Order: sequence, then C-alpha cells, then structure tokens
Amino acid sequence: MSPDYVIPKGFRKIPRADDKYALSNNGTVWNLKTKKPLKQQWNGYRSYTTLKDPEGRQFLFDSSTIDDPQYKPFTKDWVLNVDKAKIIPEYPDYAVSHYGAIYRITPKATGPRAGEVYMVKEHTRNGFPYVYVRLENGKRKPVRSDLLTERVWGDESTLS
Repeated sequence: MSPDYVIPKGFRKIPRADDKYALSNNGTVWNLKTKKPLKQQWNGYRSYTTLKDPEGRQFLFDSSTIDDPQYKPFTKDWVLNVDKAKIIPEYPDYAVSHYGAIYRITPKATGPRAGEVYMVKEHTRNGFPYVYVRLENGKRKPVRSDLLTERVWGDESTLS
C-alpha cells in the first residue's frame, strides 16, 4: 500500500506516473517522497525525466508536452487503408503514398520514435529529395523519394 502524497500548491499530478511524482510550474519533476527534484536528461531531441508508473515500469516524461492535446501517432492500418499508401517492394518496412509521403510502417525497437509508425523526414541532396531507409542489416541508405514514388505508383502518382 502506497502512502497518500499531498501535491503542493502550484504543482500538478503527472499522467501515467506514480503518485509520488509531481510537476512544478517551471517544468521540474519532484519526488514527493524524498522532497527532491529529479534529474533531467537531454537525448539530442528533447529534455526528459525518467519516471515510474504505478506498476513500477519506467517511462520517459517530457514536461513540455503535458498541455499538448493527446498525441495520436499514425497506425499501419491508417497509412495503408485511409491514406492508401503502398508498401515499397524493395523496402517492406516502408510505404509510399501517391503524393510522395514515405512512412515507416514497421515500428523501430529503439530510438526516439520506437514503437511508432511515422512519416520519414525528407532531405535535399544535390537538389533532389531524399529519404533515409533502414536496411535489414541496420545500415541507412539514401533513396530518392521522387523516383521511389514514381516506381511504386507509376502513372497514378500525383507527385509532380
């Protein structure tokens, strides 16, 4: 049985987190049991704090997202059935829409987007649009996204 923790004035309860954690108005996470602030880490993308849920499982918490509307990531079903993207034969972990959006439809096991289906970021190299796809051996390969869309969709492509 866990003790009841009183959240101090100006602090907020953190969703998914154990009751012993609270968020101050300046974005610092406090442990109400020890009455000490928790250390924040920077992973190259965002600042986060490692917390535990009531069952004792760890998760990463970004205090800047607490007031954002509920984020709903893409699903494989949405990408393939609603957006009507087609799976790329050479890269079965990826799908491309008729307008050139390329999605990773097999979630990665690690990293900042682990467990999510997401749209791959496009880069420009020598004036051409490229995306990086991850191969079976784990290496990244740059692929021209316009040619990939044309190869998969042919005349049905609306990418100009």
